[in-house]
Amino acid sequence: MDPLVIDRLRPGDHVCVTYDDDDQRRAALVGSAFAGVRHHQKLLYFAGEPLATVFADLEAGGVDVRRLLDAGQFQVRSIAEGYLAAGRFEPEAVIGGWAREIDNARDLGYAGLRVIGDMTWAAGEVPGGERLEWYEAEVNRVFAGGFAMALCQYDRRLFAPDRLRRLSAAHPSAFTPNASFMWRPLLRILRTADPPGVRLMGEVDASNRGALAATLAGLAEDFPDAGVPLTLDVERLRFADAAAARMLVQAADAVPAGVRFTGCSLPLVRLLKLAGFDPRPVGGPGLRGGAGSGHMKSSALGSRGRDGPGAGEAADGAGEGRPEALR
Repeated sequence: MDPLVIDRLRPGDHVCVTYDDDDQRRAALVGSAFAGVRHHQKLLYFAGEPLATVFADLEAGGVDVRRLLDAGQFQVRSIAEGYLAAGRFEPEAVIGGWAREIDNARDLGYAGLRVIGDMTWAAGEVPGGERLEWYEAEVNRVFAGGFAMALCQYDRRLFAPDRLRRLSAAHPSAFTPNASFMWRPLLRILRTADPPGVRLMGEVDASNRGALAATLAGLAEDFPDAGVPLTLDVERLRFADAAAARMLVQAADAVPAGVRFTGCSLPLVRLLKLAGFDPRPVGGPGLRGGAGSGHMKSSALGSRGRDGPGAGEAADGAGEGRPEALR
């Protein structure tokens, strides 16, 4: 994984990284360590290999492991201490653990939490392992807070292609060994506090639809006390397919106080209307909310340069609403 690619990742990103050999896995680990140091982030690695191997790999890559360990900036956990701490894979418990890790990193004054997870443990028969896809989709609600980020490393030699595709679709973005050095995250999802809601940046299609579905399904639970319609900021959503539009409409129907869309392009408005959404402005809570003339934009929602600028440039805090992590 090219260091330039790793440096484009931002808090809030949740990336499925597939690799073909151990050199690629080590490169992602070493690059993440350097990036975490540069950005003053807490580093947490869930390792499938022995500690001695982890430290040797990092030192061979030029990382001052001892200094990071002494400072408490870098921690290594075994799979048994992390994903399988309950003696089996219990995704709700693992997700609950992320909240504690995030709070700890905040309390220590770090700018973020950067996580690398070795997922080789899931290639075998593990009790609870059948719920991994649900977990990978659901944990996006944690990362949408805009403080933590994660690289989930999957060995393509161990996982069946069909399963890898399903797991990858539970992540907003995926990085493969043949990806260009121009690669950027395909989709970024960030909760906003003012106004309360979610900002979508990049592209949504079959390759990441599971990540969006879980985030939207959790809106009412993630904003229990909002008291106002939630805002779905789609100004920087470059592409969405019909299935994504249906998800957006379903999310609008499921939120008790309603949802308002901002930044809708005309193509997206057409997709929303086909999915049953009335884009006319509405006046009160409890309704879906409309794009309205003040919230629409005329740029096309169809240019799909996956390796070009887009979602990667949109996650630096500009735009309507501020990320929840900046509260």
